[in-house]
Amino acid sequence: MDYDNSLDDRDTINEAVNFWNLCNDADGTNRAEALNDIRFGAGEQWPVEIQNSRNLEARPYLVINKIDAYIRQICNQQRMQTPGIRVHGMNNETSEDRAQIIENIIRHIEVNSNADVAYDTAFEYAVRMGWGYWRLSTRYVREDSYNQEIYIDPIINPFSVYFDPNSVLPDGSDSDRALITTVMRKKDLKAEHPNANVEANFTQTSTGDFTAAWITKEDIRVAEFYKKERKKETLYLLSNGKSTFADEDFKERLKRYKLEIVDERESYRTRVKWRKQTAIEILEEKYIPGIYIPIFPVYGAQLIVGDRPLKYGLIRYAKDPQRMYNFWRTAMTESVALAPKPKWLLVEGQDEGHENEWSTANIKSDPVLRYKQTDIEGKPAPAPQRLQPEPPPAGIMEASAAISSDLQMVLGIMDPNQLPSGNISGKALQGQQNQIDISNYHFYSNFIRTRRHTAKVILNWLPEVYDTERVIRTISADGRPDLTTINQMNEVGEILNDVTVGEYDIVIDPGPGFETKRQQAVEAMMPLLGANEKLFDIAGDLVFRNMDFAGADVIADRLAAANPLAQIDSKSKVPPEIQMKMAQADQTIKAMQQQLQMMQLEIKNRNQVAMIKEEGATKRKLMEVTAEAHNTETMAEVKVNDQNTRAITSQNKSEIDGIVQLLLHHMDTNRLEKEIERRNLEQYGYTEFAKQDVDNNSPRAG
Repeated sequence: MDYDNSLDDRDTINEAVNFWNLCNDADGTNRAEALNDIRFGAGEQWPVEIQNSRNLEARPYLVINKIDAYIRQICNQQRMQTPGIRVHGMNNETSEDRAQIIENIIRHIEVNSNADVAYDTAFEYAVRMGWGYWRLSTRYVREDSYNQEIYIDPIINPFSVYFDPNSVLPDGSDSDRALITTVMRKKDLKAEHPNANVEANFTQTSTGDFTAAWITKEDIRVAEFYKKERKKETLYLLSNGKSTFADEDFKERLKRYKLEIVDERESYRTRVKWRKQTAIEILEEKYIPGIYIPIFPVYGAQLIVGDRPLKYGLIRYAKDPQRMYNFWRTAMTESVALAPKPKWLLVEGQDEGHENEWSTANIKSDPVLRYKQTDIEGKPAPAPQRLQPEPPPAGIMEASAAISSDLQMVLGIMDPNQLPSGNISGKALQGQQNQIDISNYHFYSNFIRTRRHTAKVILNWLPEVYDTERVIRTISADGRPDLTTINQMNEVGEILNDVTVGEYDIVIDPGPGFETKRQQAVEAMMPLLGANEKLFDIAGDLVFRNMDFAGADVIADRLAAANPLAQIDSKSKVPPEIQMKMAQADQTIKAMQQQLQMMQLEIKNRNQVAMIKEEGATKRKLMEVTAEAHNTETMAEVKVNDQNTRAITSQNKSEIDGIVQLLLHHMDTNRLEKEIERRNLEQYGYTEFAKQDVDNNSPRAG
């Protein structure tokens, strides 16, 4: 909020200015030495007077900056080995699920803030000059939103930070005050704060004027001042078991959540006030979340010399061997550059006619040099000879190698070319690497301490920044994002995923990063799978999930779909080990059900076989009866056909005989027709008699 300076006295404005002067007095030597370290690492490695004299004499002054390569080695190793954060509950108001959600929110804050930029910048300054910083801040998610997010911001220039000189802890958690200053143009400040006073009380720099460094004719110093305030206030115990101090909306919150005050007592409340100001006026001020100064130092090495702290990085005590190395390399280069060029020795008269070729023989690479085989008197002469110059002094080469070794000893980083070579084991190589890491591990250790303190401050800020129901992205340890609803009230009034209650602590895993652990996991699991093929059915999805080639996750998902042990719901309230036991029991039940189904199928098959046999026997009996009946019918039909044939034959014979008699005795035609009709009736009677005889003897008649 904008500050009303009419209600403020001069002491409040001067508090930041006085603190700035205090820091300059207490830490001025360290800051001056650190600035020289930064310049030396950037290549300003020759003393100014020697550099100027060599410029006048046109002599070389080489900079072979070996220190920068060693610094990059340490910094890049830190970038490859990002420590992991773990959140643990500390009282009965916490739960493992909420701890996991908070842990994933912290990872979201780091990813959303590009926190690796802040971490890497601070760590590199700590290695180079002895300290670096990053900070926490809050900003609205969007211009049209009331939701805020926590951000981890880099501090690009560590000299702009004036940290509490009374702080002694390596993570800065005991600091009470801090100041960040920026020198900006007056017109830029006026554009940002139109009501800012940039001209009042301006005077030229004078002795003893402590505001002279804060305001000039064109520029003005703007400071962000953080200060802890510890005031006496009343602490209230509420009917829900929580204790709190009274805020502006304290009574409204009691009515909203239907709470009552159970008890109260006098206590002290620590809050952090942020103030933006110049040496003339206060521009803004407010209370920020939490109880810690949100500026985090990363230190290199620290010592107390007398009553003064000494802070330094890798460059401080490597300057002398680096200067010596530059000097000897320059001397060697100079000796080679100024050495006389190789000359040719030939008899007078041998270059006659080829004088131009021999005069440029040292500066041109002619393919052929022609000479005369006789001297000026015409006598035979030997071939010309080249005179070799003196080689560079061996002492310079030896001194340069010795100084390079001194530089490595000071930095604690050995050149791999100077380590034992040959056929050595991987364990020996790892031991050599560990020895190099240990010599400079204090940089990484201090970095881990500050990371842990940063996460604790985020825990301290969460109840105030993430105090409403909202959907937020969370990121798991393997980098997978998810959307989680926090502070959600259900139908019975219970708040789910409440991140505003409970006390939590931070544990840092300083081991290798997640990607390195994945590679190590694959290397460790592959021999186990080769020794036990059944293990692939249990953990095959884990092997592919830790691999980096394209499509590994797809294979892992397909293997997990067929593996009940892999189908663990991380969001379920049932513990994972219970879920695994349930999955195993479910798998056993399914296997027993399959066995039962197979047994039932086998019994059914047996019954079907018996039925088929019985049906076959019945069909065979029926076929036999049918065949017998068919044979009987066939015989009867044969008998009938035989009788019919006989009757027809007899009739035909009678008809033929009658026709013959008629023709012989000239019988009447009507008489002949009656005789034929009589015989037909007689034949029909024989046929009916044969048919009845077949029906009476057939099995179907019974």
